[in-house]
Amino acid sequence: MTAVRCLPTPSMPCPVNGALVVGGKAAVRGKDLQATRRVVFEGRRGASDDVVVKPRVVAARHVEAVVSTRARSGPVTIINRFGGRATSQVRIRVEPAPIVAPESEPGAPRFFAGAKRQPRFSFTVRRPLEARIELVREADGSVVQTWTLVAEPGQPKAVSWDGRGPGGPQPAGRYRFRLVGEATSAAVPAAESDSSFSYYDQVFPIRGAHDLGQGGANNFGGGRGHKGQDMFAKCGTPVVAARGGEVEYAGFHAAAGNYVVVNGQDGLGYVYMHMRAAPLVRTGQRIPTGQALGEVGETGRATGCHLHFELWSAPGWYKGGSAIDPLPRLRAWDAYS
Repeated sequence: MTAVRCLPTPSMPCPVNGALVVGGKAAVRGKDLQATRRVVFEGRRGASDDVVVKPRVVAARHVEAVVSTRARSGPVTIINRFGGRATSQVRIRVEPAPIVAPESEPGAPRFFAGAKRQPRFSFTVRRPLEARIELVREADGSVVQTWTLVAEPGQPKAVSWDGRGPGGPQPAGRYRFRLVGEATSAAVPAAESDSSFSYYDQVFPIRGAHDLGQGGANNFGGGRGHKGQDMFAKCGTPVVAARGGEVEYAGFHAAAGNYVVVNGQDGLGYVYMHMRAAPLVRTGQRIPTGQALGEVGETGRATGCHLHFELWSAPGWYKGGSAIDPLPRLRAWDAYS
């Protein structure tokens, strides 16, 4: 193995820093690679977070594989059919895919990954039958999930979707439920059905009027090594979890004030600082997307009412992950939330 590189595609460009992108393609180059059978993203030391994938393309000097959603930064190893192994000499950085806010359908309901409220399709039938329902992703027309229910007249039936499909969690975008087969003419969707809806990965964390704070002192990086984004709002404005997961820390710190750290269901770390009062969640608690965390405040080392928000790559906040500039994602979340 001589190199591991990000392979750009029309829908997934490569970062300028050369990192691999979750959901994108990785290209392994070298000699005598034609017998490669597995690509391993090793992550941290030890095998506990190793992720093994099958290559999509195998040639003598070139192997391609999709970067798993569970892949972590670390060495990359290829294994051939004889058990031979070759490992990259350097740690390969893996970053989350760039956030692109999908267009929403005017008037269509909105749902968020990991939230309590899920899209639901309900219907009644005019005669007894086995009703088939499909969930379709509008972007490519693919069927994400299928249900078959035995239905009788006068007995409402319903299905709901948890955001998953073949291969795991599904991408943000527009989806719709549809009846197929004989149910097309014999079933009647209920008025409250979410026949067509928009689905998103995160919700904007400040639930009220706010300012993204796009200034030198408030942005990520800068001369003081700022690891997040300061967003201004009136003290008392509600703060919610941008993505559900497990609460890593909830408490008070002299600098951070009242703060919460969430290990997100998507593998990212989410950090909320300077909240007005003690957090509304506790360490170790599992929370959904949109869970109330507290209110905008100015506790700790803070000037003015604002939320200091950080986003960290896996495995999370000061656990081996790296701080990510959250502003591009915050702009996208703000646009649809």
